[in-house]
Amino acid sequence: MTPDTIAPMNPIALYFASGESLYLGAILLLLMTGVSLFLKHNWLWCLRNVGAWLALVLIVMACPPFTLLIDLVFIAAFVLWFIAWNREASTRTWMRLRQGSAVVLMLLLPVLTVVEFSHRTVPVITGKPSDHLVVIGDSISAGIDPSVPAWPLILQQTTGVYVRNLAMPGAQVSDGLTMARKLTPDERVVPIEISGNDLLMGVSSAQFGQNLDALLSSVTAPGRTVAMFELPLLPHKIAYGQIQRRLAARYGVWLIPKRYFAEVIGGANATIEGLIFRLQGHAAWRHSWQEVCPQY
Repeated sequence: MTPDTIAPMNPIALYFASGESLYLGAILLLLMTGVSLFLKHNWLWCLRNVGAWLALVLIVMACPPFTLLIDLVFIAAFVLWFIAWNREASTRTWMRLRQGSAVVLMLLLPVLTVVEFSHRTVPVITGKPSDHLVVIGDSISAGIDPSVPAWPLILQQTTGVYVRNLAMPGAQVSDGLTMARKLTPDERVVPIEISGNDLLMGVSSAQFGQNLDALLSSVTAPGRTVAMFELPLLPHKIAYGQIQRRLAARYGVWLIPKRYFAEVIGGANATIEGLIFRLQGHAAWRHSWQEVCPQY
């Protein structure tokens, strides 16, 4: 099969990878919670239950990297609401439990959505000016096909700003330390695009956290602007996102929302077999960097 005949990445998978399903799921669950107040115990309850579980699936598959405490509070609120509204409210206690659980869920959903939406907003990266930048990354930045220029080179060609590309094919976060040691004190703008291979290779979240902590500790310095691309997640790898956000806040690293990654690999003719970038894909990645860092 030639590259031109290989199908692009599944748009449904990309939709979940971008985290956008959270908002649809929250709206749907709010709707199901609200209509429960007016439904009688009949077949409409079954329809509401289907809608509620579909909403929960949409929220979970968006993989918002909330803390474990927030996840437990949300699941407890959903389960309590679901149980209370699927049994006959024969006592005053159950009636109060119904109403209370509905109110809690209807208050909790908008709050969580707003909190996560703040991480979706495009950051406009600022900092001290520099005449070049240095990329730390993996195959997406290094490129695989010698005939296709990687996005750092396209950025250099289109803007005239020199880009030193330290990215290595197949690199994991632990390899980023090797790249970080090559930085000089006068290199003040460093985009980091790395960690996807850790997820794919099954590196534990604890080890990932240690390696990323060491990398950011090595890269960050007074007067240096560091930006890191957020990683699209799987439900069982949410800890990766929690770690990225926590360490980005600790070290003052700009975090570029994961929807950018999903938009790039989801573009028409952008990739071969999902993650091997064609010319269009590298151009889209360069465009994403310029949107958040317009001075380059």
